[in-house]
Amino acid sequence: MPTITIHQVDAFTTTLFGGNPAGVVFDADGLSDEEMKNIAREMNLSETACVLKPTQKGADVKLRYFTCGKAEIKFCGHATIGSLYEIARAGIYGTKKPGTYTLRVETNAGILPMQIVKKSTEDIAIRFTAPDVQFVSYTTDHKDFAKRLGIPVQIIDTRYPIMIDKNLKYIYCAIKSLQQLGDLEFNFQHIIDAFKKEGIVVFCFLTPETFDKENTIHARGLAPLVGVPEDPFTGSMQAALATYVITNKIVPADSKQIRTEQGHFIQRPGFASIDLPTKSTNAFVVTGRASHVFSATMSL
Repeated sequence: MPTITIHQVDAFTTTLFGGNPAGVVFDADGLSDEEMKNIAREMNLSETACVLKPTQKGADVKLRYFTCGKAEIKFCGHATIGSLYEIARAGIYGTKKPGTYTLRVETNAGILPMQIVKKSTEDIAIRFTAPDVQFVSYTTDHKDFAKRLGIPVQIIDTRYPIMIDKNLKYIYCAIKSLQQLGDLEFNFQHIIDAFKKEGIVVFCFLTPETFDKENTIHARGLAPLVGVPEDPFTGSMQAALATYVITNKIVPADSKQIRTEQGHFIQRPGFASIDLPTKSTNAFVVTGRASHVFSATMSL
């Protein structure tokens, strides 16, 4: 009877019960796909990451991501933060001592370079290179989009197009104010029925109004088609979110970093920073922290 170790981690926060909780499963190489999916369902978190040996040349470790609805997705930001945080906390993959460590992480969105900045067992920051963004206009018909989504068109900031990241199938839409963003209510079954043929994974609604003046953008992220009605903090939408606000001049074009917040309206506030591409990096780099909740073993 195999025994596995499971951790629960609150990602994109340093405060217990903040940010986005993720499951992290070590020693997952002997598990079948169905067992990994069942563990994710049992954890009942938006996503659980399974840590495995890499299968591609040049990778140091492999992560697979499963939702509580038993769907496997290409990439998950908060489960990535949780996984690397637990790797650093356990001191495995050469991360035992304080220092800065680079790991090349194999995902279904490609091999992504990531960094662990470990000052102590608890003081750990994670930096990951986001998957490529393939951004195009989704629609400029705000009225039709609002009807399909089941929200009032009056709250959409129609100065900006609705856009989609074709790589991850995430849609981005600007809302006029923080209050209107917080007041939004959704009929999730209506959304599923309206968008299931397109397989939209996340709907991101955003505004430049924030709770914390140090932050740049407040966002809400919905993923009902993969079993997550509302996500407390969606790490995988950060790169395209930064692309959206730069492309549409919601923030200054010469910005070097975007600071985002999410989760306040469901009482799980989280925070991240996104370093924008430079000539040397040519990539979005997302930085987040985490807080360990508990660890357990499971016999299968």
